[in-house]
Amino acid sequence: MATPDLNFMYVLQALDEERSVSRAADRLGLTQPAVSHALGKLRTLFQDDLFVRAGSVMAPTPVGERLVEGVAHVLAAVQEQIWSAKAFDASSTTRAFSVCLSDMGVIVLLPRLLATLRKRAPNATLKPIQLPSLELASALQDGALDLAIGYLGKMGENLHQQPLFRRSLVGIVKGGATRKKVRMTLDEFVERKHVVAGTLALTNQLLEKELRRHGAKLKVGIDVPYLLAVPSLVATSDFIAAVPDELADLFSRLADVDVFPLPIQLPDLTVQQFWHARHHNDAGHRWFRGLVAETLAQSSARMPVAKEAQSAPGVG
Repeated sequence: MATPDLNFMYVLQALDEERSVSRAADRLGLTQPAVSHALGKLRTLFQDDLFVRAGSVMAPTPVGERLVEGVAHVLAAVQEQIWSAKAFDASSTTRAFSVCLSDMGVIVLLPRLLATLRKRAPNATLKPIQLPSLELASALQDGALDLAIGYLGKMGENLHQQPLFRRSLVGIVKGGATRKKVRMTLDEFVERKHVVAGTLALTNQLLEKELRRHGAKLKVGIDVPYLLAVPSLVATSDFIAAVPDELADLFSRLADVDVFPLPIQLPDLTVQQFWHARHHNDAGHRWFRGLVAETLAQSSARMPVAKEAQSAPGVG
């Protein structure tokens, strides 16, 4: 006889717990004849009565008891590993969430995310990762990364995205004794040499593009690989730098620098989070994306948190 439909396990479980065909039928939402028929097929398959009348109840035979014990293990595993896949308990999870952040993201955003995660999911961990932009899409697809956060532009196919907040660009200059508000004309800005950092490559590109529109060129005094070198170099020289505003706020507390508005108009940078479609409906992933959106939206009043976009521009 062919192996029966695996629903037979629920029949055996109900019979064992109810000790009655009629009550087992009620529990399963079946008719009594349907449960009796299922029990008959199982008796034929296992060549045993499985459940027999014992007074007013149906009691399992030794073979029935072994089957019920095995069914209990299987259904417990199904409940834990399959049916609970949609469930996620932040308070008890030990999941490690991996996020790609730039140097700036690690300095400015990571402390906020870590503080919120500790409150909401104290047993979870946050793993910051840095990867070249060309490797991000495959890392998100493979699950090596849960999220990529930043001003990243188009990231490739099958990626979802969500705007988080906007950053505006400002300038920093060596601090003055009077601490008056610094103003700089475009001519002064163009004449000064700049400190640029590789991690702010997109910011530098925006600045260079806008200066070209004014017939000017960015004068690079020094190009450094480390973001945290920027404030000390500006504070101890005649160099200036154009940086995102929240980074300028941090730099002003780390070194003797003043912040000034740029004399040219540059578009704000929209910081987004990206993830792969494979993980879009994972309960834990969805919870973590919500945590990121809530935390980083609270850190900026310029842009309220947006609803999740279905996909990145130009992707399916």
